[in-house]
Amino acid sequence: MFLLLNLKDSDIARQFVELGFRGIGHAVSRKDFQKRKYHTELILQSRRQGPISIISDSLTVIEPFAQALASREEANRTTRLLTIIFIRDRNNIGHEISAYIDYAYRLKLEDFTQFFIGQNKLVPLTTDLSFYNWDTHMSTSNDSNNFHLLSDVNGIRFRCQHDRKIVHVDPESKNYGDGTTRTCVNTVGYLQIILYVNIENIFFFLFWE
Repeated sequence: MFLLLNLKDSDIARQFVELGFRGIGHAVSRKDFQKRKYHTELILQSRRQGPISIISDSLTVIEPFAQALASREEANRTTRLLTIIFIRDRNNIGHEISAYIDYAYRLKLEDFTQFFIGQNKLVPLTTDLSFYNWDTHMSTSNDSNNFHLLSDVNGIRFRCQHDRKIVHVDPESKNYGDGTTRTCVNTVGYLQIILYVNIENIFFFLFWE
Protein backbone atom coordinates (compact mmCIF):
# COMPACT_ATOMS: atom_id res chain seq x y z
CA MET A 1 0.00 0.00 0.00
CA PHE A 2 1.36 3.43 -0.90
CA LEU A 3 1.20 6.19 1.69
CA LEU A 4 2.09 9.88 1.48
CA LEU A 5 3.30 10.75 4.96
CA ASN A 6 4.23 14.08 6.45
CA LEU A 7 7.87 15.13 6.41
CA LYS A 8 8.87 16.86 9.64
CA ASP A 9 12.64 16.62 9.57
CA SER A 10 14.52 16.61 6.27
CA ASP A 11 17.62 15.24 8.04
CA ILE A 12 15.69 12.06 8.84
CA ALA A 13 14.69 11.68 5.18
CA ARG A 14 18.30 12.11 4.08
CA GLN A 15 19.48 9.59 6.64
CA PHE A 16 16.90 7.07 5.38
CA VAL A 17 18.40 7.44 1.91
CA GLU A 18 21.92 6.99 3.28
CA LEU A 19 20.76 3.78 4.93
CA GLY A 20 19.49 2.50 1.59
CA PHE A 21 15.79 3.28 1.86
CA ARG A 22 14.74 5.35 -1.14
CA GLY A 23 10.97 5.04 -0.75
CA ILE A 24 9.68 4.59 -4.26
CA GLY A 25 9.94 0.97 -5.32
CA HIS A 26 11.26 -0.23 -2.01
CA ALA A 27 8.70 -2.06 0.11
CA VAL A 28 9.23 -2.55 3.82
CA SER A 29 6.98 -3.89 6.54
CA ARG A 30 5.56 -1.48 9.09
CA LYS A 31 7.56 -3.19 11.85
CA ASP A 32 10.81 -2.91 9.89
CA PHE A 33 10.12 0.71 9.06
CA GLN A 34 9.63 1.55 12.74
CA LYS A 35 12.93 -0.14 13.60
CA ARG A 36 14.75 1.75 10.84
CA LYS A 37 13.14 5.04 11.90
CA TYR A 38 14.22 4.50 15.50
CA HIS A 39 17.75 3.67 14.36
CA THR A 40 17.80 6.80 12.19
CA GLU A 41 16.70 9.02 15.06
CA LEU A 42 19.49 7.63 17.25
CA ILE A 43 22.06 8.44 14.57
CA LEU A 44 20.75 11.98 14.18
CA GLN A 45 20.64 12.53 17.90
CA SER A 46 24.29 11.54 18.21
CA ARG A 47 25.22 14.03 15.47
CA ARG A 48 23.52 17.02 17.06
CA GLN A 49 25.51 19.30 19.25
CA GLY A 50 25.65 18.18 22.85
CA PRO A 51 23.33 15.80 24.71
CA ILE A 52 19.87 16.98 25.73
CA SER A 53 19.72 17.53 29.48
CA ILE A 54 17.01 15.37 31.09
CA ILE A 55 16.42 16.86 34.55
CA SER A 56 14.42 14.00 36.03
CA ASP A 57 17.14 11.42 35.31
CA SER A 58 19.19 12.62 38.29
CA LEU A 59 16.25 13.08 40.68
CA THR A 60 14.14 10.89 42.94
CA VAL A 61 10.60 11.39 41.66
CA ILE A 62 7.83 10.03 43.89
CA GLU A 63 4.57 11.91 43.33
CA PRO A 64 2.38 10.19 40.65
CA PHE A 65 1.84 13.27 38.48
CA ALA A 66 5.54 14.14 38.61
CA GLN A 67 6.38 10.53 37.71
CA ALA A 68 4.02 10.67 34.72
CA LEU A 69 5.72 13.80 33.39
CA ALA A 70 9.22 12.58 34.24
CA SER A 71 8.66 9.42 32.19
CA ARG A 72 7.74 11.62 29.22
CA GLU A 73 10.35 14.35 29.70
CA GLU A 74 12.94 13.15 27.19
CA ALA A 75 10.37 12.40 24.49
CA ASN A 76 8.82 15.86 24.87
CA ARG A 77 12.18 17.63 24.90
CA THR A 78 13.03 15.92 21.61
CA THR A 79 9.40 16.27 20.36
CA ARG A 80 9.37 12.55 19.65
CA LEU A 81 5.97 12.82 21.23
CA LEU A 82 4.04 15.83 22.52
CA THR A 83 1.90 16.05 25.64
CA ILE A 84 -1.00 18.37 26.41
CA ILE A 85 -1.61 18.50 30.17
CA PHE A 86 -5.09 19.33 31.44
CA ILE A 87 -5.02 20.66 34.99
CA ARG A 88 -8.00 21.58 37.15
CA ASP A 89 -7.04 23.05 40.51
CA ARG A 90 -7.54 25.99 42.90
CA ASN A 91 -5.36 29.09 42.95
CA ASN A 92 -4.01 30.77 46.07
CA ILE A 93 -7.28 32.61 46.75
CA GLY A 94 -9.45 29.54 46.33
CA HIS A 95 -10.73 30.10 42.80
CA GLU A 96 -11.13 27.01 40.65
CA ILE A 97 -8.93 27.30 37.56
CA SER A 98 -8.11 25.00 34.68
CA ALA A 99 -5.72 25.00 31.75
CA TYR A 100 -4.46 23.00 28.81
CA ILE A 101 -0.66 23.12 28.92
CA ASP A 102 1.88 22.37 26.19
CA TYR A 103 4.36 20.33 28.24
CA ALA A 104 7.20 20.50 25.69
CA TYR A 105 6.85 24.28 25.49
CA ARG A 106 6.83 24.69 29.29
CA LEU A 107 9.95 22.51 29.54
CA LYS A 108 11.81 25.04 27.40
CA LEU A 109 10.72 27.96 29.57
CA GLU A 110 10.90 26.60 33.11
CA ASP A 111 13.16 24.62 35.41
CA PHE A 112 11.09 21.58 36.46
CA THR A 113 13.49 20.47 39.19
CA GLN A 114 11.35 21.64 42.13
CA PHE A 115 8.24 20.16 40.53
CA PHE A 116 9.85 16.75 40.01
CA ILE A 117 11.03 16.52 43.63
CA GLY A 118 7.62 17.57 44.96
CA GLN A 119 8.49 21.04 46.23
CA ASN A 120 6.40 23.01 43.71
CA LYS A 121 3.13 22.36 41.91
CA LEU A 122 2.62 22.82 38.18
CA VAL A 123 0.46 25.94 38.08
CA PRO A 124 -1.94 26.83 35.23
CA LEU A 125 -0.98 30.15 33.62
CA THR A 126 -2.82 32.64 31.45
CA THR A 127 -0.04 32.09 28.87
CA ASP A 128 -0.91 28.39 28.45
CA LEU A 129 -2.77 27.01 25.44
CA SER A 130 -6.08 27.61 27.20
CA PHE A 131 -6.79 29.03 30.68
CA TYR A 132 -10.10 29.49 32.49
CA ASN A 133 -11.04 30.85 35.92
CA TRP A 134 -14.35 29.25 36.87
CA ASP A 135 -15.15 31.92 39.48
CA THR A 136 -14.34 35.10 37.55
CA HIS A 137 -15.00 33.53 34.10
CA MET A 138 -11.77 35.02 32.83
CA SER A 139 -10.33 33.03 29.94
CA THR A 140 -7.30 33.21 27.67
CA SER A 141 -6.05 31.20 24.73
CA ASN A 142 -2.66 31.08 23.07
CA ASP A 143 -0.85 29.15 20.36
CA SER A 144 2.53 27.58 21.00
CA ASN A 145 5.19 26.39 18.57
CA ASN A 146 3.66 22.90 18.90
CA PHE A 147 -0.12 23.45 18.99
CA HIS A 148 -2.77 25.77 17.55
CA LEU A 149 -6.07 26.14 19.38
CA LEU A 150 -9.23 25.41 17.40
CA SER A 151 -12.33 26.56 19.27
CA ASP A 152 -15.72 26.00 17.61
CA VAL A 153 -19.07 24.26 18.05
CA ASN A 154 -17.20 20.97 18.44
CA GLY A 155 -15.50 22.24 21.60
CA ILE A 156 -11.82 22.85 22.21
CA ARG A 157 -9.47 21.08 19.85
CA PHE A 158 -5.77 21.49 19.17
CA ARG A 159 -3.97 21.12 15.85
CA CYS A 160 -0.41 19.89 16.04
CA GLN A 161 1.81 22.40 14.25
CA HIS A 162 4.15 19.63 13.03
CA ASP A 163 1.96 16.88 11.58
CA ARG A 164 -1.28 18.95 11.32
CA LYS A 165 -3.28 16.30 13.14
CA ILE A 166 -6.09 17.25 15.50
CA VAL A 167 -6.13 16.45 19.23
CA HIS A 168 -9.68 16.19 20.62
CA VAL A 169 -9.95 16.97 24.34
CA ASP A 170 -13.71 16.44 24.72
CA PRO A 171 -14.07 14.05 27.71
CA GLU A 172 -17.14 12.49 26.07
CA SER A 173 -15.22 11.60 22.92
CA LYS A 174 -14.06 8.05 22.34
CA ASN A 175 -11.55 9.17 19.73
CA TYR A 176 -8.96 11.70 20.86
CA GLY A 177 -7.31 12.02 17.46
CA ASP A 178 -5.09 9.96 15.21
CA GLY A 179 -2.07 8.91 17.25
CA THR A 180 -3.38 10.50 20.48
CA THR A 181 -3.98 8.77 23.80
CA ARG A 182 -5.75 10.07 26.92
CA THR A 183 -4.53 9.17 30.42
CA CYS A 184 -6.04 10.24 33.76
CA VAL A 185 -3.48 10.66 36.54
CA ASN A 186 -4.61 9.91 40.09
CA THR A 187 -3.03 12.39 42.48
CA VAL A 188 -4.07 14.13 45.69
CA GLY A 189 -2.34 17.41 44.86
CA TYR A 190 -4.80 18.60 42.17
CA LEU A 191 -8.52 18.44 41.46
CA GLN A 192 -7.95 16.70 38.11
CA ILE A 193 -5.04 15.79 35.84
CA ILE A 194 -5.37 14.39 32.29
CA LEU A 195 -2.57 13.81 29.79
CA TYR A 196 -3.19 13.84 26.04
CA VAL A 197 -0.15 12.34 24.33
CA ASN A 198 0.31 12.90 20.60
CA ILE A 199 2.81 10.67 18.80
CA GLU A 200 4.34 12.65 15.96
CA ASN A 201 4.48 11.43 12.35
CA ILE A 202 7.92 12.08 10.85
CA PHE A 203 7.64 10.07 7.64
CA PHE A 204 7.77 10.57 3.88
CA PHE A 205 7.06 8.49 0.73
CA LEU A 206 7.17 4.75 1.41
CA PHE A 207 5.58 1.53 0.32
CA TRP A 208 4.22 -0.78 2.99
CA GLU A 209 4.17 -4.51 2.28
